[in-house]
Amino acid sequence: MSVNKIKFGFLISALLLLCGCSLKKNTTFTRQYRAFTTRYNVYFNASEAYNESLTNFEQSYEDDYSQNLFLHPVSSLADKEPVANGGFDRAIEKSQKAIKLRSIPKRPAKNARKANDPRYKQYLKRTEYNPFLHNAWVLMGKSQFYKGDFLGANATFLYITRHFSWLPETVTESQLWMVRCYTEMGWVYEAENVLSRIDENKIPANQSDFFATTYAAYLLKKGESARAIPYLEKAVAAQKNKAQRIRMKFLLAQLYAENNDPTKAYNTFGSVIRMNPAYRTLFNASIKQTEVMPRGNSAKIEKKLNRMLRDPRNKEYIDQIYYAKGNLFLQRGDTIKAIAAYEQAVSKSTRNGMDKAVAALKLGDLTFQREAYISAQPAYAAAISILPEKHSEYARISRLSGVLDKLMVHAETVHMQDSLLTLAEMPEADRMKAIQRIIDEVIRQEKESEREARREEFEKNKGNFEDPFAGASGVIAPPTTNTGDNSWYFYNKTAVSAGKNDFQRRWGSRKPEDNWRRRNKTEVLAPFDNAVTESDPTDAKSEEEANPQAGSDGGETAQQQLVDSKNPEFYLRQLPITPADKNNAHRLIQEGLFNMGLIINRELENLPLAIKTLEKLDTRYPENEHQLDSYYEIYLMYMRLNDIASADVYKNKILTRFPASSYGMALSDPDYIRNLKEMDSRQGELYEETYREYLAGNTEAVHRNYAFVKEKWPLAKLMPQFLFLHSLSFVAEKNTTAFRENLEQLTALYGESSVAPLAAQMVRGLADGKELITDGTTAKGMIWKTRLSVKDGDGKEMQETPRFEITEAAPHLLVLAFPTDSLNVNQLLFDVAKYNFTNFLVKDFDLEVITFQELSMLVVKGFDNFEELSRYRLIMALPSGLKLPEQVTPVMISDTNFRLLLEGRSFGEYFSFLEEKSIAKTESENPKIVIE
Repeated sequence: MSVNKIKFGFLISALLLLCGCSLKKNTTFTRQYRAFTTRYNVYFNASEAYNESLTNFEQSYEDDYSQNLFLHPVSSLADKEPVANGGFDRAIEKSQKAIKLRSIPKRPAKNARKANDPRYKQYLKRTEYNPFLHNAWVLMGKSQFYKGDFLGANATFLYITRHFSWLPETVTESQLWMVRCYTEMGWVYEAENVLSRIDENKIPANQSDFFATTYAAYLLKKGESARAIPYLEKAVAAQKNKAQRIRMKFLLAQLYAENNDPTKAYNTFGSVIRMNPAYRTLFNASIKQTEVMPRGNSAKIEKKLNRMLRDPRNKEYIDQIYYAKGNLFLQRGDTIKAIAAYEQAVSKSTRNGMDKAVAALKLGDLTFQREAYISAQPAYAAAISILPEKHSEYARISRLSGVLDKLMVHAETVHMQDSLLTLAEMPEADRMKAIQRIIDEVIRQEKESEREARREEFEKNKGNFEDPFAGASGVIAPPTTNTGDNSWYFYNKTAVSAGKNDFQRRWGSRKPEDNWRRRNKTEVLAPFDNAVTESDPTDAKSEEEANPQAGSDGGETAQQQLVDSKNPEFYLRQLPITPADKNNAHRLIQEGLFNMGLIINRELENLPLAIKTLEKLDTRYPENEHQLDSYYEIYLMYMRLNDIASADVYKNKILTRFPASSYGMALSDPDYIRNLKEMDSRQGELYEETYREYLAGNTEAVHRNYAFVKEKWPLAKLMPQFLFLHSLSFVAEKNTTAFRENLEQLTALYGESSVAPLAAQMVRGLADGKELITDGTTAKGMIWKTRLSVKDGDGKEMQETPRFEITEAAPHLLVLAFPTDSLNVNQLLFDVAKYNFTNFLVKDFDLEVITFQELSMLVVKGFDNFEELSRYRLIMALPSGLKLPEQVTPVMISDTNFRLLLEGRSFGEYFSFLEEKSIAKTESENPKIVIE
């Protein structure tokens, strides 16, 4: 080391020693010194950690090309809790260290000569005098942002805007970062509020590109992609990181396509390809180009796609290539080839991710538009099983998938029974040939499945094989897949298929439900008839006679024949050969066609196809059991289509063939159409009025309104409810016979209505000898006598009834009880939840709706004791509290006593218990429980 350097070192050390004692002071030297050490020491290390982490984040993130890309990968953290991130955490730590050790909050010594200078006065009001420290604050906020801590970052940038107000550029930059934070959190209005304080024309030149990126992100979050395009174009041009520039340019191309500018979209995707991105990005850009390509390029693109199919690098992307071919064929107008390509895309998918969902969605929409609902159903089902609930198409596809699932049941029934009837009518030789063709196809599919399974197993374990292409010698053969029938029944597709076919042969396709063999699920036996159990011995006997092979010896052979889909006997057993079997098959077809027509009309709203389906039913079966209903459905559909002439045809058919029916009598009225329109607008209002009259005990008004509706609007949707109130009114009049007769009429005519199960229960109660409650308000009297449960978990009658207890220190519930269907449950739930949120910010209450036939309850949970519940009721009773509907009766009850109600006790028993205990003190100090 030279002497000069040594002298220089001693000089610097001396200077530091001399001024060391003054570093705590706010002088020009200390400000510059601390700014220097902040910048080139702590801040430098923090900045290096930040830049390295941000670059890795932008380069390593795998984009989801099945939807519009994120403007930046940080958007993927929006719905997640912030987690540890080494680089950004280090940057935050270093920034905080710089702020803690290098801050100069102390004011400098006052300069008397500048005491009256306004700028000097403002200078003395600062809270920070280190001229570089604001950079550490900004870096800390940016690190928090890219870590996903948007709330923390927003707080940091808000602090900067308030404590560094003398740095306008830093304030503007921080405001833009606040907009980014609000945008990522989805707080659009807050972001808009901050943007309103920024003058776009006064943005510093060095921040104009960042403003473009920020505003583009904001507009994209608002869903205004067209307005975001010019800002994104500027942001792309200014982006220096290659990975991020490719990502933003890909998104820009997607926005062009979304806003009907296919030429720019095609060229921009091409620009992405020319940037030599990672192969996954290059591949997806090529695929996306097929969706927006000019018509003249289709032949060129098809050749490119065929080359891509042969490229081994694309092995896991085969489904996307077929999807692109589907787009190509669709653009040409070749729908048949497009559907075939999309089907290949769905079947070839190995990852079962969003790529498969997008292809299935495209296939479903295309086949649905062609009215090929049976083909659309499995496509939609495949898509809905993959799509996240937040996907823009989820709600639509979920609804369509549910409707098509119901339609599929009936369509399969019709197709199967038609096929079986056709096969049964063939000459025996032709029939056996057709069956053999089916068996050959089963064998082919089984072999193909076996080869596929072996191939997958080979791919899975190929690392264990020495040389799969070297011949048999020295090669470990891939394990074989057992395709026998010795697996568990529900894992054996052949056995399951056989069981399903046999069930449908007997009963048709039916949804899983109780009493599935009965058309009217609420059918009521005559009160004094002997009950017939479901396990009648005669049923077992007839079943045994119908299947003589079923037994300990012959049963196994029959089962083997049934499940062996390669045995002709398996198919012959399903054929409707006897007249009874043929009649049953035709009956199932009739029911299937009728239900298909209803679903296509009411849920898919495809009126022409629904008319065609129901007319097919009438043509094939001129005397079918659904003829009246199908005629009326067709009549209404033609009226909706404004085809009066065709509607009159079916109106005359009803009047001619079914003049005494409710439809016939209604249509015979010359004012029927006017009455029909009036019915839709007035029946709800009249029903509310009738219900109020019923609660008031005005039975004459209830009977009068029912008679009016029956005469004028016999087909009203609320007719079952009117009839139910009409029936209940006879209870107050002590007319048990009329009460029972009208309820039996209700269950017979309106077995599928919401009140039918309740009516059926009441009739059964009368048959069991139960007495009617005629004192007080009928509805509530019957409710309080209702037992919420009469059986224990084993289905046996309860032997011992536990007793109620008074335990004021135990947790309590508020039960808001009301007659079922007497009010809008959702509105009550909303009102109570809103009341709780408004008045009890600290305390959380759980709400649960429970329904037991005629009694419904909204249960408010979360009270630690009776005193706490009493205060809640007192506050609710105040003028500023919550006014409950008149149908609602509040009941304060302990959690233990409520569980006893659920186990079989009634509210009436609970009220009797309270009276017996005579808890006068509690009654005097707390709101009384009013039982109406």
